[in-house]
Amino acid sequence: MSVFRAASNVNSRNNPAKAGPGNVGPRHPYPLNRPREDPADGPTEPLEDRRSRVRDRLAGLALMVAVFALLTSSVAVLAAWRALTVAKLVAVNGPAGTTGAPASRTGFDVTYAQEPLRVQVGCAAVLFLDLDEPRANADERVSDLRYDSRCGQEVPRLTLGPGAAAGAQVKDADLDADGCQRAIRTSPIGPGGSVEVRKGAVLCVLTAAVPASISLVEITDVGTTGTAGMRATSWKVTG
Repeated sequence: MSVFRAASNVNSRNNPAKAGPGNVGPRHPYPLNRPREDPADGPTEPLEDRRSRVRDRLAGLALMVAVFALLTSSVAVLAAWRALTVAKLVAVNGPAGTTGAPASRTGFDVTYAQEPLRVQVGCAAVLFLDLDEPRANADERVSDLRYDSRCGQEVPRLTLGPGAAAGAQVKDADLDADGCQRAIRTSPIGPGGSVEVRKGAVLCVLTAAVPASISLVEITDVGTTGTAGMRATSWKVTG
């Protein structure tokens, strides 16, 4: 004879503590309409804060660019200043390996400047000039220049005298001792050479005196036969 035990089954389901083996605990309804959590929903920040942070980053980037540009320009200015300083030093002292000021300032002392000399002799006559004093009509043995007057249409001529060690004809009277020394070294008057006495002619002469001197002689005018005007500047060689 079967016995109805429905009530016991119900109690077992409602009371898990009383459930025996084979009994199943209470069931929850199937979560058919359970609300889903939106993954996008989470902590949010105001839009204004985000814009402010972007502005701060852009401002920082702009500051870095400005600092870099300033450093670059500073380096360029420093390089230009150093180049200008080096150029000035070279202009004053000369290239590396040279000594101090130009030779015309340290190796020569002016003994006289723009000293007038006048030559006046007859046809086919000779006159000697000493550039160490200076003196016209000097002794032949110490003379540095010899003036040969010519007759007729012939042009008088100047030649180096016994007291001259070397000489050169130059194109410009605006020379210093260093320029004269360079001309004598590079384009000297050779043995037997002479210079025509014409207005504007310029000579550089190195004397054989002790100490030696370098003279710049310019022909200022040429008159009638045997007449000529000159002016001379001289430097004593000191080094």
